[in-house]
Amino acid sequence: MSYFGALGTAVQGITAQAAAIGHISDNVANATTVGYKQVGTDFHDLVHNKVLGDSAVLDSNRNMGVSASAAFAHRQQGQIISNNSFTAIAVDGNGFIPVAKATGIDSVTGEPTGFETTTYYTRLGDFRLDDNNRLVNSAGFYLMAAEVGGTTISPLEIDDEAIAAVPTTTVNYRANLPANAANNSTFSNGIAVIDSESEERNFQLLWEKTGTNAWDLTINTTGGTPASFGPINVTFTNGLLGTMTTADTNLTVTAAGAATVSLSPDFGNGAQAITINLGDFNGAFDAAAVSGLTQYGGNISTLTNLNIDQNGLKGGEFTYVTFAEDGGVIYNYENGRSQVGAQLLLANFPEPDRLDRLDGTVFTQTSRSGAAVLGIPGDGTNDAGVGVIRPGALEESTVDVAEQMTRLIVAQQAYSMNGQVISAADSMWSRAIDMKR
Repeated sequence: MSYFGALGTAVQGITAQAAAIGHISDNVANATTVGYKQVGTDFHDLVHNKVLGDSAVLDSNRNMGVSASAAFAHRQQGQIISNNSFTAIAVDGNGFIPVAKATGIDSVTGEPTGFETTTYYTRLGDFRLDDNNRLVNSAGFYLMAAEVGGTTISPLEIDDEAIAAVPTTTVNYRANLPANAANNSTFSNGIAVIDSESEERNFQLLWEKTGTNAWDLTINTTGGTPASFGPINVTFTNGLLGTMTTADTNLTVTAAGAATVSLSPDFGNGAQAITINLGDFNGAFDAAAVSGLTQYGGNISTLTNLNIDQNGLKGGEFTYVTFAEDGGVIYNYENGRSQVGAQLLLANFPEPDRLDRLDGTVFTQTSRSGAAVLGIPGDGTNDAGVGVIRPGALEESTVDVAEQMTRLIVAQQAYSMNGQVISAADSMWSRAIDMKR
């Protein structure tokens, strides 16, 4: 190798090590950046300027060199740490979160004026709900999601409308009436049902023993019209429900099969049809059943084997949003209710390390990365392999500072040694010139 070859190779070495130090600097600077994927350095040797006539074995005059390129590790999983935010998410697996970039922001409302057509992908999941009901991360990218059951993603806007009431239509009732209770003994149960205006209304089921194996059931509907229904004459045979009859034309009772009582009280918003399920006529005793009537001896001061529930739900104002591990975007309300309002889909790529890196810890699809494949987090039925969502958590940077410091020492020494080669080649060249003089 000539003097000039030695100089050129050493310069290439310095350039390559400078690139490596640049990558290390980037990594160290982002050691605490959420979702950041560290960059490595690949070195490649160069062979050029083969001189004809040289030994095919020794290749003694072949000039050597080196080049450096970034080595990305977008697949690498960072440590997942807990976060106190309801809207923070971390991806546990290979998936990327689709996000959108606003084309502009309205100076008055703060609402995005539009979104770029390019879909970006990130692991930065520190989302927060802004004043315009959009989930945006600290880099200013907006979460994209699909409708429940859908596969097309778009920038998500949270629907903060109050959830409507679900008026009660069904009451399941289970109880054992004490066979050894004295005649004229009374027992009562109360239950709150929901009307169409989300108000709780009190139902009272009042039992009075009228004779051997015979009871009267009266249903009081406080605040409703009529205020009372019944009585319903109920008989038992061998402890099991035998018959139900009533003279009240405002009631409909069954006589065989499923034992039900139907009524339609009016709480000021129109008649509300409600069915009370009492089990089956002559049905076998089942302590786990949601409904059913029996008459066996027992505690004469109270009803036993009691279970009462109804399907009505109060309405409520929107309070906050959370995530499920399967990517469901959960809307929560002040009354304790919740519902899935949207579906977060994660993206995976045939070659995620070939994604293009951009500012804001985001990536874009390239021809080398392959097209994005969307999948439901944790869904084993799809081929996307996107992993699962960890709600209330964040993914730390994959940078190991100790490793970076070790790499920095090696790069510094290699840089310095290449400088020494330049100095030595320069000294030899100067000596050659001096010999001619």
